[in-house]
Amino acid sequence: MKINPSVNDSLKERAAHGSQEFPLQVYQDMEYCENGLILYNHWHEEAEILFVTEGMMELAVDGISILAGKDTIVLIPPNLLHVAYQYQNQKCRFSSIVFHPDFVSSKNRDIIQAQQLDPFFENSFVSSYVIYGTDLKSETVRGLLRELTASYLASNPYRELLIKGYLYQILSHLLIKEEKHNIKSMSDYINEERKKKILKYIDENYQNPLSLDALAGSVSLSREQFCRFFKKSFRSTPISYLNRFRINRSMALLKETSLPVIDIAIAVGFDSSNYFAISFRKATGMTPSQYRNMT
Repeated sequence: MKINPSVNDSLKERAAHGSQEFPLQVYQDMEYCENGLILYNHWHEEAEILFVTEGMMELAVDGISILAGKDTIVLIPPNLLHVAYQYQNQKCRFSSIVFHPDFVSSKNRDIIQAQQLDPFFENSFVSSYVIYGTDLKSETVRGLLRELTASYLASNPYRELLIKGYLYQILSHLLIKEEKHNIKSMSDYINEERKKKILKYIDENYQNPLSLDALAGSVSLSREQFCRFFKKSFRSTPISYLNRFRINRSMALLKETSLPVIDIAIAVGFDSSNYFAISFRKATGMTPSQYRNMT
């Protein structure tokens, strides 16, 4: 699997994983990072088991962020966007098993398919799909992953049967629903830190031209991810928030200085005095000059 995957316009990965006869592939000891990005944002029809063998990464699956450190195992359902970032400049090494749902599906829709596999294949990412190194079943699952990988690399004529057997055992551990609290607290921590970083970036750069790409880049998100995160966090679009922030700064300058309106517009980051006047009126119900005169 390419770490910088070849994707189409919908971010679907074009690469095939395994073959039609054996739709599973193991990727071992991957250690890549480009400008803080370990995995580019992408999705595929296959499910994925990702396990960290060294260091730590910030992994986001379907908008949920977790800190995945050494020995963390994450089960990623099919068709969900996922992306991974370097965490605090740490080196990170990981492996993954990517397999098509058909590989473990029943020929006839039995109780295993209906009650255990289909809910995973069709639903979103949940906390029970993460096993941390401190979890009681972590060593068991890591042992099964080692056995599966060894079988994958072996030339045993029954290797495919062994691999499938180990995969079923791994899934049986990962799909068991257990109450977990740490994933939420980690996700909340990451999101709070991200919000602080965004606000700090705006406060330090509002005087300059700020594009959506620049804002998104300040927290290593794509434009689409950033806009969704921002609206959910601040109940506003990034541009509306930025304009309002600049208007608030301009109100102080209108009140406390005698600078011409056009200079104030430029000082707070507007590249057009007309757009500044329109935005100011929209926010306050009056022109900048009217506001200055009333104070």
